Amino acid sequence: MKTDLLIVGGGPAGLSAAIRGAASNIDVTLIDESFTVGGQLRQQIQQVDSLPKGYSPSRGVEILAKLEKEVLHSDVKILNNHTMVGTYENGEVGVTNGTDTFPIRAKKYLFAPGAAEEAIIFPGWTLPGVMTAGAVQILLHRELVLPGEEALIVGSNDFALETAQQLIECGINIKGIVEKGDKVISENVGLLSYLNTYQIPIYLQSKIEMVTGKGEIESVIVQTNETQLKMKVDLICTASTFSPIVETFQLMNCHLIYKHELGGWIPIYNQGFQTTNDSVYVAGNATGVTHLGAILLTGEIAAVHALATMGKISNVDDVLDELWEALSSLEQAENMQRRYENIQAYYKLKGLPLPKI
Repeated sequence: MKTDLLIVGGGPAGLSAAIRGAASNIDVTLIDESFTVGGQLRQQIQQVDSLPKGYSPSRGVEILAKLEKEVLHSDVKILNNHTMVGTYENGEVGVTNGTDTFPIRAKKYLFAPGAAEEAIIFPGWTLPGVMTAGAVQILLHRELVLPGEEALIVGSNDFALETAQQLIECGINIKGIVEKGDKVISENVGLLSYLNTYQIPIYLQSKIEMVTGKGEIESVIVQTNETQLKMKVDLICTASTFSPIVETFQLMNCHLIYKHELGGWIPIYNQGFQTTNDSVYVAGNATGVTHLGAILLTGEIAAVHALATMGKISNVDDVLDELWEALSSLEQAENMQRRYENIQAYYKLKGLPLPKI
């Protein structure tokens, strides 16, 4: 099978890239391992405000509906339930639908694999009833299943507090929020005010000492800086950090670099999110863990640069300048600094002069 642009990953970054590519009349193929596109947007009902031009503040599922509509009304070829499983010596990628495996040759490959939630380890963490915030949101909003009745939240970032709010709205009692640090990580005033309304206790400088139960969670012991608390719970929701998924880039021999502020190991890329393998681009959380608005822009930037290499965009520098300006207006300053350092590493590794960025 041949295509101009092969996109691996049908989340927001992949969809954004596909829409931009299809608008320039190239042959775009998108594969995704799930039965439908959307990635994590499929269960995100929270409002998103910091979005690029062309988007109005909306819930995650509403943004997905917009993206999906645009993709379905384009000429993008979508292969759901397909997974990239390897590469061939000639540069083609191997794709399987679970039954058959076949090669796809593309002029350019754009990988948007997303990021994985890091587990929080404590005694009893493998008992049924301990799950990540992402898993909880899937049960609530995609499977329409209540994951428990009495819950404890571990972590205090935005994701943790958003999940706590959603659990409360579904009638689940939150026994408390456990945070190992000396302050709450989230600075979202609205979320903090909401939890305060329900008088949800927040235990700082605390950790789970032990989870007990026969075949499932029955109780948990929380060690605070003052005492031990024993609570009866049937759900522990953990919300830690995210790590970029980089296996596909390793398969394609792309150089990686470690950037703690961006989530860990990420591909080295230039200002067009082109990796050290000239045929491969990166988009989404794999460029550095970030929020939805920035994720959408990384997909568009990568697609624009790929289109330019195919001769489909003549004023690429002006277009990229505009997109990077939009990205910098949405992204945290520290994250942008790490992105610039990554771009510098790309040109140093390639032995090329650093362009104006």
